[in-house]
Amino acid sequence: MARVSEETIDYTHISDLVVILFCGYVISWYLQIGERISFLGALRFEFFYAMILAGIAIFSMGSSTLSNPLNKYALLLLLCMVIQIPFSYDVNLSWAVFVNRVLKFSIMALFIVVFIRCPRHLVFFFFAFFLACLKMGQEGFLGKITGSMMWENQGVMRLHGSTSLYSHPNSFAGMALGTLPFIYYFFPIAPRWIKAAFMIMLGFALNIILFTGSRTGYVAVIVFAILIFLRSKAKTKILLYSILIIIISIPMIPNNYLERFQSIFTMQEKEGRSAETRIQILEDATKIFITHPLGVGVAAFPEVRRMTFGRSQDTHNLYLEVATNLGIQGFIIFMVFIYSMLKMLKRTTQESEEQLSKIEDTVGIPARSEKIITHVSDLRLINAAGSALFMFIIIRLALGMFGMDLYEIYWWFALGLTIALYNINSVAMKKTERYLQSNEL
Repeated sequence: MARVSEETIDYTHISDLVVILFCGYVISWYLQIGERISFLGALRFEFFYAMILAGIAIFSMGSSTLSNPLNKYALLLLLCMVIQIPFSYDVNLSWAVFVNRVLKFSIMALFIVVFIRCPRHLVFFFFAFFLACLKMGQEGFLGKITGSMMWENQGVMRLHGSTSLYSHPNSFAGMALGTLPFIYYFFPIAPRWIKAAFMIMLGFALNIILFTGSRTGYVAVIVFAILIFLRSKAKTKILLYSILIIIISIPMIPNNYLERFQSIFTMQEKEGRSAETRIQILEDATKIFITHPLGVGVAAFPEVRRMTFGRSQDTHNLYLEVATNLGIQGFIIFMVFIYSMLKMLKRTTQESEEQLSKIEDTVGIPARSEKIITHVSDLRLINAAGSALFMFIIIRLALGMFGMDLYEIYWWFALGLTIALYNINSVAMKKTERYLQSNEL
């Protein structure tokens, strides 16, 4: 067999300028620039920005973009939603939610897949994402210090986000929680100044999670800590650190928030009847699902609940939201969609670990060749991103026990990055094989 030349094995070329343009869109989207700057909002800045990127994406899209195993599940999920719209109990709302949320967010996934095709551009993307999260974290920190983003809800002062996207405390906490896996897995491979930024981000995230008073967020933090412990090779060390952190931090937490956390287990609240209300919602949602096993339509549950029980709050549970909105068929498709992403991420991280192991066994770490040093860094990035994204999805699934996230961006963010990592790793595997066969090592 003829040996493939090194020059023929490389990542798909996308212009740095195009990727920077996309990163600008990521920042503007997460920070809701059109909402913050009124004249840009009036000009529909975000819409035209997306249209420019969509035009570039069409010309940049290669055949490999459409051949990923996950595409069929994403298309099935979209098709399931489309079919539900004409049969919805609230057609106008279903159509509006599908167009303004599902389609808009799924385009973000497409942009990630098309534009992020190499490790270097993956770094660009995460830099933009972290920058946006850092800004929101800083706003949350100042909002807590000044009290400008704090107001009472359910008997406790709760921190709110500065934009409509994350204005609700639970959504704001969910944003902060989403940064934790990336901070954890990227920290060991980051340069010192990035590590410093990560520590600041961590402080901002913990501030948001605590002072939003989101019991959903508190539960997700526990789930995250347990998973980190189970996946760690240094369990004793993590356990000791965790005990130390708990001992130091508990006296520093205001009593109102400790009571808020304790109410998860006692079901007793200082004010309001949130727990009782949620139980009632779950009972109503279960009855509606049994009555309408094929679904009531995209985002139509509140209307059906109002017609049936005279109550209109939404499910406050991802799984019942999927089941009631999209029916049993939609629930199956969604769960297969999630499972397929997790399976692909697990495969990607395992393959990157195997490549690193082979290189270490062959050439040693640290390597002397500049090409190998760069490639090893790329593999570590792929592994860290895949591990973090896997944990990100698990956190979203945990949050889904108490929140309605079907029509949010999280799943499309995860889909786009999962496919991007799969594509990048596919090329990385070929490069690894080429380097291992090379006599230059």
